[in-house]
Amino acid sequence: MGSNPVGTFLPLIFLCALVCIILVAVKVARARSAVGGSNGPADLATKVRGLKNQGRYEQAVFLVRGETGFSEDAARSFVDRV
Repeated sequence: MGSNPVGTFLPLIFLCALVCIILVAVKVARARSAVGGSNGPADLATKVRGLKNQGRYEQAVFLVRGETGFSEDAARSFVDRV
């Protein structure tokens, strides 16, 4: 009587979902390590210093803007002074 198309693709769908979950987990882990890691909560200046040391100036500016609500100019000024 014909095969069940849903049953045929179910393992493939499960595998794709699993790969997506793993990729998201890796991105989250990398983002956490860039802004403080598992060493506990770091203050904003410490996080900004870490990003600047990694050459991630723009991400440091975005972090300051997100954490403080500063304008772009004010956030850049903060990042420059840290």
